[in-house]
Amino acid sequence: MKRYQKIFAVLFLLLLLPFSILNFFWERGAIRGGIAELEKPKKAAELKEYMQSVDGLITKNIAGGHRWNELYGSIYRALGKNEENSFKYVRDKKGFLYSGNFYNNSDVSAAELAGRVRRLQDKLKEKDTKFMVIMYPTKYNKDWSDGYYGIPYNDLNRFGDDVLRYFRRYDVDYMDFREILKDAGMGMDDIFYRTDHHWTVPTAFFATGKIIEHLNQHFNAGLDPDGFYRDIRNYRTETYENIYMGSQGRDTGEIYAGPLDDYTFIYPKFDTKFKYYYRYRGGKEGQKEGDMAHTLIERKYLDYKDPYEREMNNGYLQGIVRFDRIENELNPGGPSIAFIRDSYSSPVATFLSPMCSRIELAWSIHFNPTGQGTIEKMVLGEKHFDYVILALAMDNFSNEGLPFCIEEKKTDAAGAAPPKNAAENAQ
Repeated sequence: MKRYQKIFAVLFLLLLLPFSILNFFWERGAIRGGIAELEKPKKAAELKEYMQSVDGLITKNIAGGHRWNELYGSIYRALGKNEENSFKYVRDKKGFLYSGNFYNNSDVSAAELAGRVRRLQDKLKEKDTKFMVIMYPTKYNKDWSDGYYGIPYNDLNRFGDDVLRYFRRYDVDYMDFREILKDAGMGMDDIFYRTDHHWTVPTAFFATGKIIEHLNQHFNAGLDPDGFYRDIRNYRTETYENIYMGSQGRDTGEIYAGPLDDYTFIYPKFDTKFKYYYRYRGGKEGQKEGDMAHTLIERKYLDYKDPYEREMNNGYLQGIVRFDRIENELNPGGPSIAFIRDSYSSPVATFLSPMCSRIELAWSIHFNPTGQGTIEKMVLGEKHFDYVILALAMDNFSNEGLPFCIEEKKTDAAGAAPPKNAAENAQ
């Protein structure tokens, strides 16, 4: 370590000690009260999210608020670091932020995941429900990321390839958006925000068009035959410049993250009328009625002055809730779709909604593998869906992200549950 870096580090530690003592006395009451209001984890799987909530609460209430976060990030910036907080976040040569990861931390094999998916597909087939998988991309990909050598970017692409290989073996229909975006010639500036791990709203609109094409080609869905709903000219597009600091930017601080991202709202010029029901994890529920712009889209974050509070990714379907349902009052005869999903699907489902009669969405990591409120109960119960879509980013292809068909596991030598009529070898 260079001499000036050592001096800088010592000064930083000397500042940290008194600040921590003051924080203990000033903010202990607010922090203690906030923690008491959090929903306590009922099982081990919920502990991670609970600790994240506690961490966010402490960060928000520490003396000086986010100024301390900015100071921390500015030190890393001044030192020319391309990693922050022990490689929790890393940067590429264009200034895009990524999660850092030294290893693939998947808690279940690709073969087991594919086996679960195929078993679900077989059960849905008995109900005359069509099934497909969408693999959304994670942020890091060698086809569009310009990373530094030796930096441990969260690269899950090899694991994603393994999952798709078993999907082919088990005859599961899927879309791989890594390849779709690559073939479209889209780059990092088009696909992702600099300061957040989600894809942009325009990219989600483009992706929705590709999903419609896939459903029509593979399942004869007959959606949007004249291309009206895929034509951006039939929508209003509003872009707000330098307004959005995503989750990665909020964690590292604006000084380290760099300029804020632009955020775009896309909503129809044509008439729409929806009933929107939503239910949070703790059981709180609500509903809205009206057109897309006032029912499925939330614009209140535009009025927030603090960029740390301006969570623009909640602009479509509130970002993500445990369960929500969209009913289209202008198209009651359209198809019904169930999404087993993560937050990537919020703008996608919004853009699909004019073509459907009903869309129901379950955040998979908040559903238990057994008991009430299961994925199986939702998609295999009394309600009928024309389509069920498992739509997840690669990092959510995990034991927690696929909490279904676990109890039927029967392993072969490869560790998978070979479905009937599956191909003999992976392609």
